[in-house]
Amino acid sequence: MIPFEAIVLGASGTYPKPGGATSGFLLRVGEYTVWMDCGTGTFANLQRHTDFHDLSGVVITHLHLDHILDFYSLYYALKYGKDSRGPTGLEVYAPAGAEAHLAQLLSPTASEDFGGFFDFRAVKNGDKIAILPFVFTFLRTEHPVETLAVRVEANGRSLVYTADTAWKESLVKFAQGANVLIAEATLQEPDAGGQSVHMTAEEAGRLAVDARVKRLVLTHLAPGLDPTVSMDQAARHFRGKILVATDNLSI
Repeated sequence: MIPFEAIVLGASGTYPKPGGATSGFLLRVGEYTVWMDCGTGTFANLQRHTDFHDLSGVVITHLHLDHILDFYSLYYALKYGKDSRGPTGLEVYAPAGAEAHLAQLLSPTASEDFGGFFDFRAVKNGDKIAILPFVFTFLRTEHPVETLAVRVEANGRSLVYTADTAWKESLVKFAQGANVLIAEATLQEPDAGGQSVHMTAEEAGRLAVDARVKRLVLTHLAPGLDPTVSMDQAARHFRGKILVATDNLSI
């Protein structure tokens, strides 16, 4: 059976650490690839692993800048690159309003759209869509803007990506039994201001054990945090294999 591979394109939380990139993943089964979240610096890393012309689709979990900025790099490459194939209508799955939101930065002086290079399709909580051979299911998370956790299934394997979220009980059922859980672990201590925006590494570990996943990957760590501390905190609950996401790590 052809393996289901997830490659970390960026893992820094909020802004990139030196030489790093923010959130992004390349999902691959054989010749089929999907880019999930387009954080700062992820397009450069994506090109280490695949030809961007051959992407099967793009999935964007939410419209915060650290998850979308390199979408513009893809657009420019598809439109102005020497091997441009013209407007091909690459499917982009994102929360409602994504196309209009992203188009605002294309031109400061005139109204402009993506000219047929993308086919934007809105997804919401509970939706299930197929970008063969992948099947994606979405769950609304606990975050200031509409944000969707993603469960991806392909070739008998399952991966769950929490996207950005504070602890939310519904994530336990959503991630149940996944082969891999990629969980945001931005914090090592609860937010001093009491905001429910991101999870701690310990909460990520608790989610992993409650959902009975096989492997836990911590991502979106705030730059400057010691990742070994985050791993130790997650291991207070989860006794399985724990990794910290790093750029170009293959899972």
